[in-house]
Amino acid sequence: MVNGKCLYLIHGINGYEGSWQDKGDAIDTLEALIATGRCEPVILIMPDCNKWPFKQRPIDHGNLWKCVTHYGKLTHEHVLEYAISDLIDHIDTTYQVSDCAIAGLSDGARMAANVANLRPDRIRTVGLFSPVLHKDQLPKDSTQHYSVYVGTKDIFAPSGKRFHRRISRAGYTHRFVHFHGNHNWHMWRLCLSDFLENSLKNQPKD
Repeated sequence: MVNGKCLYLIHGINGYEGSWQDKGDAIDTLEALIATGRCEPVILIMPDCNKWPFKQRPIDHGNLWKCVTHYGKLTHEHVLEYAISDLIDHIDTTYQVSDCAIAGLSDGARMAANVANLRPDRIRTVGLFSPVLHKDQLPKDSTQHYSVYVGTKDIFAPSGKRFHRRISRAGYTHRFVHFHGNHNWHMWRLCLSDFLENSLKNQPKD
């Protein structure tokens, strides 16, 4: 049994459970930051949140637009969010987790924000990388700490900026980070490294 912090990383709409390591170098990044004292050790959870049944997934996981054109036909997003909520309880029980954080990229950022709203009792820190968010989406708990990242050439930068303005007006504590980047893994690796170093190690506690 381990008593520590836990980070859930949610991939994008066309991702899979290995995306964050295969393309985002998540484990390597975390281990490097821990080794240099820039991040505390955490339990890293990278669930499969793809809305397609496995055999129906696009062969090319990088084909974002093929996924987007079929997105309206998918109805499983809330099922996945509740499944992550159940997973949080399982990990909490198994590893005696003290603090939880969640981060996601693109559509996975929207899912991360929804899960944070479902579980404000457990999730204290939230990272949204190139987020695709609903127009009126807001955190339900003002004590949660959000970090919002957008890229200068990111196709979904307007969504992230809109969310930043909305939570600023509402008085929510958050970080807004503007990178020189696009809607791609180069950008999200920068986001993850910054989030681990500047937000995760300072998770607020109840």
